[in-house]
Amino acid sequence: MLTSHAFTAPQICAAEAPLLKYQDFLDELMLSAASAVTSAARVMLDAADVAEPARERRRRILVLAGSGGNGGDALYAGSQLAHQGYEVLALLLGSSVHAPALDALRAAHGQVIDSAAEVGPLDLIIDGLVGLGASGTGLREDMVEAIYPLRRPDGAMVAPVLAVDVPSGVNPNTGRAVGSVVPATVTVSFGGFRLAHALSPHCGEVVIAEARTQEGALSERLLEKMVDDGILRSVWRAVAPTAYEWPRGFKRLSSILPPPAEPGPADDKYSGGVVGIAAGSPRYPGAAVLATTAAVRTTPSMVRYAGPQAQEVVRALPEVVVTDTVGEAGRVQAWVYGPGSGTTPADDLLTVLASDVPVLIDADGLSLAAAHPEVREAIRGRSAATVLTPHDGEFDRLARALGLARRDRVTDALALAGALDAAVVLKGRASVIAYDNTAMVVDAGSSWAATPGSGDVLAGVLGALMARAEATLGPSTSEHHPPYWCLVDGVVVHARAAWLSAQTRFGPAPTSASHIAEHLREALAWDGVVTRP
Repeated sequence: MLTSHAFTAPQICAAEAPLLKYQDFLDELMLSAASAVTSAARVMLDAADVAEPARERRRRILVLAGSGGNGGDALYAGSQLAHQGYEVLALLLGSSVHAPALDALRAAHGQVIDSAAEVGPLDLIIDGLVGLGASGTGLREDMVEAIYPLRRPDGAMVAPVLAVDVPSGVNPNTGRAVGSVVPATVTVSFGGFRLAHALSPHCGEVVIAEARTQEGALSERLLEKMVDDGILRSVWRAVAPTAYEWPRGFKRLSSILPPPAEPGPADDKYSGGVVGIAAGSPRYPGAAVLATTAAVRTTPSMVRYAGPQAQEVVRALPEVVVTDTVGEAGRVQAWVYGPGSGTTPADDLLTVLASDVPVLIDADGLSLAAAHPEVREAIRGRSAATVLTPHDGEFDRLARALGLARRDRVTDALALAGALDAAVVLKGRASVIAYDNTAMVVDAGSSWAATPGSGDVLAGVLGALMARAEATLGPSTSEHHPPYWCLVDGVVVHARAAWLSAQTRFGPAPTSASHIAEHLREALAWDGVVTRP
């Protein structure tokens, strides 16, 4: 199976086409996928048996089956589970269902029900209502009405949900949900990941398994389609909670960072890349301290600060070398400009952009770019790496200035990156990193980073990693941008630090940007896996 690569719905369908055309027997590919669904269901049910071993009845499973292949996968899985001794019920909600799969369910003594109103206790729900054909318009009204009895007052489902491909109601390409969604505990998919697996928190824990026919494996066909539209896509999850032990043959959506770079015997305080931080103002002094603290905690190399909060920074961080102006800062391998720096004038930003080293522009720096055409031209004209880190509001201002229409987060980030010949980190619970022909989505795995100053911390993390990349892998040129290669790592480290900062011995509690910065060292050493009982 493919590791972190992600695919659009058209790419999935194109990869499936030759496998469907040459099958040894009816529904060979569908039955292979259904076996993976069955295995995933067994993992979830076995975990429930461990948690609650004493039962007076058989485990009961409800299959929600819509039209097409998604419903067929779910019904075939239901038939396999019925043969294994589980009580399987099926609620048919498509305009038509896959007849051979329904016949298989009935042959295995699965029961088709007319309504979920009197379904009784359930141990698992298999969601096969809508798969890759989801249009982003949400579930049909009759589906919403039919599954209403399966919802608790808080909107959660009455039993754990195993979604096939993507949760019903979620667009597989954009992760967007319109109206009602069937939120998943686990989503199982086949061959490779979908963009929605990182873009939508409704997916829950995500695993992929192989699906194949005698003609070959789906992952092999997907490999051929990986960049057929000119874009290389990947998905990651920074913090990956799990309550399940997945067997061989399943791959979880997660991410692995390289170990923290210990200085070598010949290294010194400059070897790992010196980052310059131009941040803070009399109105926002904390931004300077937060961004600089993050840079100090991320690598062992020197950090320089240039700006009006020099004394506050050195008081908090005596290891930082400070100056009052950008021009006095000395040599650096990367600049961070903008957190809390104010929006007038643009002179310092233009000075930084005129340098020959990578530059990260955040916060007020992005507002300057949106307001001043000369700043945008300076960004376009650079040969060294340039990284923009907008949240949605800042992105909107830049998009308006450039005349870009909003479509979806991945397309939008790629469009902005192309318009300014830069890399873009579109921040959010699911952050999109885009540059050249590459789009990477990182699901933070939690929303603890949604706190004031968190973006300043991320800017410092990314700046330090960019400086290290420039010093060790560079130099950055118009054709070669090593600082872009570390952007996923930086977003992952920040998300993990946010999660760690919210943990207490009594359970999770509100955190803050300064707490996030103080947990960066632990985040750099942690694999992000959380095992839940």
